[in-house]
Amino acid sequence: MSSLDTMLNLLLASALASLSVAAQQAPFSAYSNFRETGSEWTVFHHPIKTVAVIGAGPAGLQAAAKLVEHNFTVRLFDRAPSPGGNWFYTDETPVREPYPDRPFDEAPHIPESLPSTYYFEEGEEGITLEDRWKEHWQPRPLWDNLHTNSPAVITELPDIPYSTDRPWVLSNHDIQRHVRAYASFHNLNANDYQTDSRRAPVTAYSTRVDKLQKIESTQKWRLTLRKLERLQETNRIKADWWTEDFDAVVVATGPYVSPHVATIKGLVEWSKVKDGEQYSVYHSQSYRRPQRYENKTILIVGASVSASEIARDIAPYARDVLASVRPHPNLHPFQLRSRLRFPDTTKFVPEIDHFGSLSAYNKGIKDATIHLVNGSVLRDIDEVILATGYIHSNIFLPNFTSDGQPANLHWTGHYIPDPTLAYTNVRPWTIGKYQSYAFAKVWEGTAHLPPQKQMQEDYDNGKYHFRGLFASAASEALFRQYVAWLNNESLINGGRFVEPWPVEKREVFVYYSEVEWIKGYANLGNFTDFETLPAREWDSDRVAWDAIVYEDTEW
Repeated sequence: MSSLDTMLNLLLASALASLSVAAQQAPFSAYSNFRETGSEWTVFHHPIKTVAVIGAGPAGLQAAAKLVEHNFTVRLFDRAPSPGGNWFYTDETPVREPYPDRPFDEAPHIPESLPSTYYFEEGEEGITLEDRWKEHWQPRPLWDNLHTNSPAVITELPDIPYSTDRPWVLSNHDIQRHVRAYASFHNLNANDYQTDSRRAPVTAYSTRVDKLQKIESTQKWRLTLRKLERLQETNRIKADWWTEDFDAVVVATGPYVSPHVATIKGLVEWSKVKDGEQYSVYHSQSYRRPQRYENKTILIVGASVSASEIARDIAPYARDVLASVRPHPNLHPFQLRSRLRFPDTTKFVPEIDHFGSLSAYNKGIKDATIHLVNGSVLRDIDEVILATGYIHSNIFLPNFTSDGQPANLHWTGHYIPDPTLAYTNVRPWTIGKYQSYAFAKVWEGTAHLPPQKQMQEDYDNGKYHFRGLFASAASEALFRQYVAWLNNESLINGGRFVEPWPVEKREVFVYYSEVEWIKGYANLGNFTDFETLPAREWDSDRVAWDAIVYEDTEW
C-alpha cells in the first residue's frame, strides 16, 4: 500500500469514527474542553435561515455572496446608492463635519410608529435637500487621484481577477470597477434583480440601519431601516422607515464612519471662517482635486496616509505645503511609510497649541495666526486641511467600547455573548473569503464554535490576537488558523476545502513591499519561517517580526 493510500485510509477512518462517536470529537486543539460546559459547541436557539448583511463594501459583498450560495435568505443593506463601501468614489463631498465631534453613540431620529413615510421639503429644519441626501448616504472620503498603498496581489476579490496588464499600483477607480464587477458577478449590484421569483430581493441600497435589537420572544434580530429616495419631479425627498427581522446579522460597515477633528483651542471658531463660499478649515474627507490650490499656502494637520498622499497631490500646484506633525517615538512600518511619502518640499512644523483670534468670519484666515507648541507662529496660511482620522460611530450596535471598537469578538468575528451576530473584522481582500465561508458554515451547522464560556475565556486571556499588517506574524497566524479550522470542519461535517494564500504571490508582494513600503519590512522568511512554527510557539521569541496594529487610527 502506498503512503498516499495509507494517509487517505487514516483520514477516512478518522472521519467515520468522528461521525459515529460525536461525543468524543476533539478535532481542533482549541475545542478540547467542551464537555465542561455541557456541550461540545455553541448551540443556537433555532436554525439560522435568514441573515442581514449591513454594508456593501468588499467585506459585506463577500459575506452576502457566500451566504446566498449556501441557500440562506439574505438581505444586503447599504446607505450608499451603489456598492463599493469606501471604494465608491463620487465627486460629491460629505456634509460638513461637526466642531467638535458629535458623540459617537448619538442616536438617529426614528418615528414612534412604524412603518412610516415622510416627504422632506427644501430647507426644512434648516437643511437643504442636497445636505439631507448626503448626510444619509455619506459620500466616501476618496479623492480623484487616490491610489492604493497595497499591490493588486493583496487587493483582489475572488472570482474577478484583474487583467494581466494591470498597473503596479491601483487607482481608486480601478478598485471601484473591480468591486462593482464582483457585485454584478454575484447579482448584488444596484441595478440587479433577483432571478429566482421565489426569493425576496437581496439588495437594499440607499438604506441605512438606524437600530438593531434582539427580540427576546423570538430570539431574532430586528433591524429598523430608513431609505431615502430623491423625487426630482417634485423636488422632495421621500423617507421610509420600517423593520425587518432576521435570525443572524453580519456587520460589515468598515472602519471609516465619522470624521474626527482634534480638540485644539480656537478650532471651533476657526471652523466658521469662509473665504467666499469656501470654508478655510475642513476635514480631509472633503478633498477631491488639487487644481484649486494653485499658488496657495496649505497647512495639513496630521501625518498618516491621508495627510501624506494629499500633500503629494497638491504639492505641484500649491505655493507651500506645511504639515503639523505630532511626535511618535515608535512608528510602525505604515506610519513610517506615510512620513516618508510626504513630498520633499513639505515644511514640517510642530503640533498646534492654539488658533489665534479672528477679526471676521468672512475674510479667510490669511491674516490670522496659528500658534505652535514650541512658541513659533504661522502666518499667511490660506487653508487648513485636518487629516486627523475617523471615529467609529455606534448608532445601533450592542458591543462598542468608548473608542468605537467592537468588543467580545471570537477570532472568527462572532459576537461571543450571541454568535448570531458577527463582524467582518479581517482584511477583506485576503482573509475575507475565509471569514465569509466561516459565517455560512457556522450558521448552517457544518462548522462549530466552542461553547460561549470557552470563547469568552480565550478572549479574556488574549489567546487569539490576530490583528496585524499583511505578512506580519499575526496575519500569517490567522491565515493558518482559518485554513486548518475550515478544512477540519469540512472533513468532519461536509463542505468544500479551502486553499492557503497562493505561494506564487509571495515574491510579488515581497518585491512590492521593498520598493513601495519599507525596505526590510517583509521577505520570504515572513512566510516560510511561519510554516515551520507550531501554534504553541506563535507568541514565543521565535517570531522574529512584531504583530502590529492593522488600522492606523493615529494622526
